[in-house]
Amino acid sequence: MVFTLVLLGVGALLFLVIAYNMVQQFKQKQETERRLAIAKQKAIINETEELLLHSSILPYSKELVELLHKRMLEALNQIRTTDPSVKGLNNRIRATKGQLTQIKNASDISDSAFRAPDTDKDALQMLQIIKKIRAVVRSEHAKGRLNTQVFVLEDRRLELMQLKVNIENALKRAVEAQALRQWGTARQLLNKGISALSNISDRDAYLEQKLQDMRRMNQEMSDKLKSASKQEAEDLAEKETDELDVLFQPKKKW
Repeated sequence: MVFTLVLLGVGALLFLVIAYNMVQQFKQKQETERRLAIAKQKAIINETEELLLHSSILPYSKELVELLHKRMLEALNQIRTTDPSVKGLNNRIRATKGQLTQIKNASDISDSAFRAPDTDKDALQMLQIIKKIRAVVRSEHAKGRLNTQVFVLEDRRLELMQLKVNIENALKRAVEAQALRQWGTARQLLNKGISALSNISDRDAYLEQKLQDMRRMNQEMSDKLKSASKQEAEDLAEKETDELDVLFQPKKKW
């Protein structure tokens, strides 16, 4: 009888140990999932804040700025759902809602604010930012947070902004190639840019001006090269004439 009680006691204790371990593992799993969920939303917030900071070098539309703030607000609300005790969370939510109200009352941002990159490094940075923004816009549209009409317009606007960066970079490199008398490289860059812009039916005033600039540069370079070739031909003909005169001039008698 005592032995049986001992076995039952051991069995009960073992069950309690197993149950305790299962509960602990479940709690640990929940805690891990909670931390991962919060970390994911914090990454979204950090990325969105970084993109908003770059509005100083790229012209963001009102719709894009509003979309980015809504994305950040959604991430903050997700964190509150996962863990309402996160320090400073409610203040961040209130501040973001306040910013959204200001954006709705603000005037739109014009594409005329586009600033050409000064260096290849600047151009690369701008292209990377635009790539990230386009990915965010597609993601928000896929989640149903951006209607299709706004998505199409915004994605196209960003695509043209990307083209502007590439055209500015091509122009800069073409000027540098001309300075180094690398005429083939300069012409190739200009022709490539002209071809790209000519195939766009919805180019704005900025791109239209760049197309005219590239055509003018290409024509000026062609005229300069033709003039140089003509001068070289004349110099060569004059040199040949001088050589013939020397060859057939009367020989001196000694």
